Amino acid sequence: MFADGKRVERNLIEFKHFTPWVDFARDNGIGVDFNPTCFGHPLVKDGLTLSSPDEAIRNFWIEHCRRSRQIANAVGEALNDYVLCNLWIPDGFKDIPADRLSPRLRLKQSLDKIFAERMPRVIDSVESKVFGIGLESYTVGSNEFYLSYASGRPGIYNLLDNGHYHPTESAADKIPSLLCFFDKIPLHITRPVRWDSDHVALFDDETRELCKEIVRNNALDNVLIGLDFFDASINRIAAWVIGSRGVQKGLLYALLMPHDKLKAAQDAGNHTEQLVIMEDIKTLPFGAVWAEYCKKQNAPLDGQWMETVREYEQNVLLKRG
Repeated sequence: MFADGKRVERNLIEFKHFTPWVDFARDNGIGVDFNPTCFGHPLVKDGLTLSSPDEAIRNFWIEHCRRSRQIANAVGEALNDYVLCNLWIPDGFKDIPADRLSPRLRLKQSLDKIFAERMPRVIDSVESKVFGIGLESYTVGSNEFYLSYASGRPGIYNLLDNGHYHPTESAADKIPSLLCFFDKIPLHITRPVRWDSDHVALFDDETRELCKEIVRNNALDNVLIGLDFFDASINRIAAWVIGSRGVQKGLLYALLMPHDKLKAAQDAGNHTEQLVIMEDIKTLPFGAVWAEYCKKQNAPLDGQWMETVREYEQNVLLKRG
């Protein structure tokens, strides 16, 4: 990164380099999350960072992650808030590895060093991935690895990203499983297309299922929802609005469902009645309730906000150098 016109290496970053973001957040009454950036760097050597067999490379990334947590803690203190500091690394192999254990043991050792210092304003999480481009055959930070790591260390959470699992896996089903053991679940809602391509979140089946599990398990205060998409093919402001409204619709849809009635039918073994209710819900007039919610929030109705985005694009975005 650059600060005051000078390049600052990632293992030397400090809170002072990020004070403009903190000032903006304070002025606008919003929070800030902060995470290490363990990719796009010459020291991602042979596709490895915290699991590298090269100790010097591991130490570089350990220090970057340590400083990221320190900065996150300082941000939390400055804003009198908590800051989610999520750790994701791109470590893995494109082809079949000869040794699957050693990289994970090295990663475990690196994580122990990173998380050794307690940060009272930080919510720490680790994020798995089933595979990625360049690591199709083996991912060091797999779901099993991170879930096991987090479960044995109070204060560290296993972040769920619904684009980071096998296409036939349900990320929604993981929420009630983790609620049995964790008081918080960091969640990234995205829209994968065949794999983690991070398309703009929509009010689609997967978003609705995630929201149902959050609401029906009374976990609105336990699940830390974040939107995760990097789609530069459309207007960025529109992407943000579409994604935000899509998840809000999902939560409202879930809040309108008769969960107690459905649970009672399931517990009584009335699975026919349960299925009938689930099907009937699909054609109830959800749109009218959403429109009323928008009115009460002084927010534009569907079909009304895009013109504002176009004006902002013409008057602000396109004039930036």
